[in-house]
Amino acid sequence: MHQVKLFELETPYRETLAIKGTAFGPEDAPESLAVVGALRGNEIQQAYICARLVQRLKQLEESGLVTGQVKILVIPVVNSFSMNIAHRFWPMDSTDINRMFPGYDQGETTQRIAAGLFERIQHATYGIQMASYYLPGNFEPHVRVTNAKALDPERLRDLARMFGFRYALVKEPSPFDTTTLNYNWQVWNTYACSVYASATSHINEPAADFVLARILQFMEGIGAIAPDLKNAAGPTGSTPAFVTQWAREEDLVNVRTRRAGFFRPVVRVAQTVQRGDVLAEILDTDDCTVREVLTSPVSGTVFFIHESELINGETIAFKVLHSSEVL
Repeated sequence: MHQVKLFELETPYRETLAIKGTAFGPEDAPESLAVVGALRGNEIQQAYICARLVQRLKQLEESGLVTGQVKILVIPVVNSFSMNIAHRFWPMDSTDINRMFPGYDQGETTQRIAAGLFERIQHATYGIQMASYYLPGNFEPHVRVTNAKALDPERLRDLARMFGFRYALVKEPSPFDTTTLNYNWQVWNTYACSVYASATSHINEPAADFVLARILQFMEGIGAIAPDLKNAAGPTGSTPAFVTQWAREEDLVNVRTRRAGFFRPVVRVAQTVQRGDVLAEILDTDDCTVREVLTSPVSGTVFFIHESELINGETIAFKVLHSSEVL
């Protein structure tokens, strides 16, 4: 194990931005895996899981369970500048590093950061991005693959199944997605998956435990770590895996509000609902009378729930995975 400085950028008003990672395994290993955490400043859960992963890999290495067949690089935080001031995007111009890949080393600041990072990880055999969603809220932990049409899709699906999440989603890329890390990794022949860890701006410990176990199971599946035969729980701990079910991202059905007010959900993430079941009430902020009742338009699984206790009108409050669309 050793720490690696991947990229540095001088900033005018704060300390130098340094992207650091922790590497396990030999430089000349036949395969490599890169795990990228917080590209955005509010991705606390994503950075935390990567830090926990480094901690666990240290323990496995001390026990002789890091095989050396796959070089592992874990990068908990890319955008420390924004994280230090609790800003999701780059504070100077609100640009998103994850919309700047593969980057440009003579371009704007976030383009240079993306270029500096991508130069160091673009040739990885496997890639895991700890992603967050554009909507603030809680998700069913899951893995997504982008259908970039650059690699063998069946191989990519087999790798996604190795995690043992309950669900895996296939995303058809739009032009907007062609500048993301996941998409560009695949263009450069990296089998890349995006992992969604339920929370973003706060630590959800049970979800972190579950996602950490899924990443370790993936590492065991590709031969990066060995099974712990002395420990019944193995490297992944006692958190059980699932037989993965596949769905398309477009099969997530949005449930929008018509009225604004206090948001009071009555269901939880991963709960099974029937068409017409009550999902939430929207309460008046003056006297808590019920302004609107949100019901499920389909039978399926609650996949996403809006995060804040206040909600605006015409806002996505829930995403429900239609049970008939699970592949």
